[in-house]
Amino acid sequence: MRLSRAVGAAALALATSIGALAAAPTAATAAAPAPGGEAVLGAEPGAYAPEVVLHAAGKGMLLRERRNGQPTSWQHADGRKTAADCGPGIAAFGDEVACTSATDLKIRDFSTGATESVPAVANRAWGNAFSPTQVLATEKDARGWSVLHLLGRANEPRKDVPVTGSGPMSTYAVVGSDARGAIFEYWNPAEEGGHGHRYLDYATATLRELPRPSGVDSAYNKVALGSKWIAMLQFDDVVMVSRTDPSVVRPLSVPGPKQIMPVGDWLIADTTRGWDDTVSAYPVDGGASRPVLSRLDGPLVLGADGGAYGLSTAVGSGRWAVNGISADAQGAPRVQEALPLPTRPSDRRSIAFAQGDLSALHIDQTQSVLGYRVSVAGPLSVAQAPAWRCDTSPEDPSCQHAAARQGGNAATGDGRIVGLAADSTSCSGGCVFTAYVREARTGGAHRAIKLPGAPQWAGMETASGRHALIRVRENGSDRLLVLDIDAGKVLDVKPASTAGLWGSLLWQPEGDKGVVAATDLRTGQVTRRVDLGSGCRPYELQANGDWFYSTCSAEVAAAAAYHVPTQKRIPVPFIAEKPHGAVQLGDGYLAHDGDGRLDVYNLRSGTAVKEHRVDEFAAGGPGIGFAVDRFGGRLAHLAQDETVHVVGVTGSTSPLAVIDQSVPGTLDSRSATGRQARWWLSKPASSWKLLVRNPASGISTVVRTGGETRGAIDLTWDGKDQSGRAVGNGSYEWTLLVNPADGKGGQHSTTGSVTLSGATSQAGRPTRP
Repeated sequence: MRLSRAVGAAALALATSIGALAAAPTAATAAAPAPGGEAVLGAEPGAYAPEVVLHAAGKGMLLRERRNGQPTSWQHADGRKTAADCGPGIAAFGDEVACTSATDLKIRDFSTGATESVPAVANRAWGNAFSPTQVLATEKDARGWSVLHLLGRANEPRKDVPVTGSGPMSTYAVVGSDARGAIFEYWNPAEEGGHGHRYLDYATATLRELPRPSGVDSAYNKVALGSKWIAMLQFDDVVMVSRTDPSVVRPLSVPGPKQIMPVGDWLIADTTRGWDDTVSAYPVDGGASRPVLSRLDGPLVLGADGGAYGLSTAVGSGRWAVNGISADAQGAPRVQEALPLPTRPSDRRSIAFAQGDLSALHIDQTQSVLGYRVSVAGPLSVAQAPAWRCDTSPEDPSCQHAAARQGGNAATGDGRIVGLAADSTSCSGGCVFTAYVREARTGGAHRAIKLPGAPQWAGMETASGRHALIRVRENGSDRLLVLDIDAGKVLDVKPASTAGLWGSLLWQPEGDKGVVAATDLRTGQVTRRVDLGSGCRPYELQANGDWFYSTCSAEVAAAAAYHVPTQKRIPVPFIAEKPHGAVQLGDGYLAHDGDGRLDVYNLRSGTAVKEHRVDEFAAGGPGIGFAVDRFGGRLAHLAQDETVHVVGVTGSTSPLAVIDQSVPGTLDSRSATGRQARWWLSKPASSWKLLVRNPASGISTVVRTGGETRGAIDLTWDGKDQSGRAVGNGSYEWTLLVNPADGKGGQHSTTGSVTLSGATSQAGRPTRP
């Protein structure tokens, strides 16, 4: 089943029974451009029907959009599009639209532009049906029965004709109409006729009772009006009644149709089953059915030409359009495209963003995760074609879980994404939660790591490199878990109730005076302490390099950012409605999701300055509607139209740093596979170089170089230099030089030592570092 962000009103059965359809407000004005630059990732084309509902079909089509806040509009194949702003009541047939909630009935012909007003009559309400010469009005008599009138339009001399025939009606609805008449479904007390259908003939102003199912004390399930026949459905049995001679009746057997519509001497029926979406035409006089549409979305609508129109795909075509089914010169059904429609984008969910690599869950006919590349140097841009993807399938059933919506997801900043999913949609009694880790590349390795216990809830807090921080709730209590992604296990670390994760450091409150301490997850030792200047034990804590965000209570008291190099505490000018997740810390900025808006506060000047606001975005919190690139200084948010906007922040990012490393202390060059070394970076690099220096001789040798790198520098050193010559045995000092891709902060240098053995020749030529 397709999941939709915006919930549209139910599609109505027939064009003339639109009823009290409220005109949606116009779309909000576009947000001002972000001062730090903005790039837009276009929506991905989907296979599902455009999210519109068809209400009337003439030379143009009356359509209502279900998801973008657009009003009902008349659209023509030549591109004309005009809003049909009628307020809460609207009726339509062909190209004419009547505003039934107005005091005087306003009618507009959208094909010609002609307008007309029918004066109101005291104590009468407008009905949802009209003809080229008359309009329907109703009033209540002394007993509360509905009394119908046909009021003449400008070209009709009979200005008020009472409708006669049949019995009383307590309440009714128009379920179908054309230029000659209308079908009513009515409800009365049981002793007054109960529930049934009647046909109103405009020419004679008479109301005629339609047949009821034999042996059943109720009305037909569905009734549809065609130019020659009235179709009445009860389960799998259809009775066709001639409009000109009610004594002419034709029975048909159709397997459980969802929609029916007579066209000429054929019945169009949507008999969709799980394995077959085909819409077929059944001859009224019996015989074999014919397929006419591959798929139908929403109602079949009676057109002004007597054809049946629907949002559909024709047989042999996957393109969605408004297609019309009519009878050709020989009376056989034919299908013609009446109005092409733009492709509906696939739904996007669960975005993750790190080191300029953006990913999103796409929901269409299957669930897929697609990854995109954002520029990390020069002008802000985003490549429109996916750089990688995975598709949920029997061969890869866990693809979508890496971008999980239930427990959230995060990008690790080293080319992986991790998401949480439960084994059930209801976890009140506890669930098995699993972390799904996937390399962000087509065909990338993936693994599943089960969390301990049976939590009632689990959510992704953050991820950084080889670690992820997860919050779980079990037996009414929250606790944090630290997941070692590489080892595939939960570490034997018991974090405080709040913590921040950055590289190999787990930051936690220490005492109740605003001090936080960093535990190196590689050694278990506290290596740093920072006084945030809050004077309280942090209730919420986030860490991003030299930046921190903290609050003092669940009510978000004393919310502030802190910058370590300047030792400056920066209060924030807002109240975060949700204690966890409403605010996300980036590199020198905060993203605040509050009251349906996303605000970006720039902290880099030492003061929280609201730099950008997004009024229309797909709310849902971090990892759903927006994502902060903690390793690059930008953020991304998902718009209602399924586009993704990548926003820059003005000012300088923090200097590049190595935030975690895994480097061997000894290396035997005789090993066939060499030894693996890895350095995790705080932001993308434009280039890097690894040198080793012999302390005794002072000779330095370049052993590896690389270009643009996002996330981590990985290499397997076999004890040889770049020319393939072995470096001599002995102890060496290594130096990694890394240049930032954004040019901010200068070259970074980090050093260490390694002992090399097993070499068979002398060191390579010395090079200048």
